[in-house]
Amino acid sequence: MAKRISIINFKGGVGKTTLAVQLAAGLARYHKPSRVLAIDMDHQSSLSILCLGGPGWDSVVKSGKVIDQLFDSFGGSVPFPGNGMRYQTRFNQSFYDNLHIVPATLRLDDIEISLTSAQQGDPIKSEWNKRTLIARWLEESGIDDMYDYIIFDCPPATKIVSQNAIAASHGYVIPVVPEAVMERGAPHLQNMVKTGIDDRLTALAKFGDPRPLFVPDTKLVGVVITRIKSASGASGYTDDHTQHLSSLQRRWKTDLLTPYIGEGTGVSQTLSAGVPVYDWPGAQNIGGRGIDRSYRTLTAELKKRIDAL
Repeated sequence: MAKRISIINFKGGVGKTTLAVQLAAGLARYHKPSRVLAIDMDHQSSLSILCLGGPGWDSVVKSGKVIDQLFDSFGGSVPFPGNGMRYQTRFNQSFYDNLHIVPATLRLDDIEISLTSAQQGDPIKSEWNKRTLIARWLEESGIDDMYDYIIFDCPPATKIVSQNAIAASHGYVIPVVPEAVMERGAPHLQNMVKTGIDDRLTALAKFGDPRPLFVPDTKLVGVVITRIKSASGASGYTDDHTQHLSSLQRRWKTDLLTPYIGEGTGVSQTLSAGVPVYDWPGAQNIGGRGIDRSYRTLTAELKKRIDAL
C-alpha cells in the first residue's frame, strides 16, 4: 500500500506544484527503490506540462488518457478507467525511472462544474461516490499496490477534485509564503480538511459504496515555508517576512518544517528547463544558494513524517 499525500493550499502562487515535483523527484532519486506516482489534480496542468513537456502533454491530452477521464466516468460518458493513465516523466531516467505522472488537462475545471451538479441515484450516496472516485480508482486499478508514495498536486481551492485527493490521502502538506494572509489561511485550511471534508465524508460513508482506501482522518504532515525573501545586503529575511515567519513559528511549532525555501530565479529556471532542482547543482542560482540541498533535506524530513502516518 502506498503512502498518499496531498499538497494543498487555498491560495495560488505559494509553490504547491514546485513542492510537489521536488518532493516526488526527491523521493524517487534519493530514496530508491521507492516507487513514486505524482497525480495532477489542478486544471492548470502545470505539473503535467513540467513532467511531460509541452509536446508530450499535448500528445496525452489528445489520447484522452488523463485524470479527467476518471471524473468524466461519474456521468457515464466514458468507462471507468484502469491503470493506463500513467506516464514516464521526461526527467533523466538514470535518476527518475521510478517516477510516473498522471496528467490533467484544462478541461478539468469544466468537469468540476459539471460534477458539482451531477447525481446518480440516491442523492446522499451520490455525494459520497463522486468524492471518493480517486479512492475507488486507486483500489480497483491496483495502482495503490504499485507505488510506495502517491503525491497529489491539488488546485488552490477545496473543490470536489481536491476533496477526492484528501479523501484518499493519509496526510497533507501546506506550502505557505510568510505573509499575513497565510497566518489566517493555513489554520482555516486545517479546519476545513477536518470538518469540511473528513468529518463530512465519514458521515456520508455509511450511505455509500464501500471504499477501503478512504482515509477518515487525514493528518497534517507539516507546513512548508516557500519563497521566503532574504534581506538585501544583510543576513536574515526581509522585515515583513521575518514578522510573519515569527507568527507562523508560534502557531505551528514543530509542524513548521525546515529548511525554509528561499525566493529566487533558480527554481523557476529549472522548471522552465524541465528538470528538478537536483539536476542543476552546479548552477549558481541553485547549488550556489543551496536550493538543491534544501529541497533534499526537506524531502528527507517529509519522508520521515509521511512514513510515520
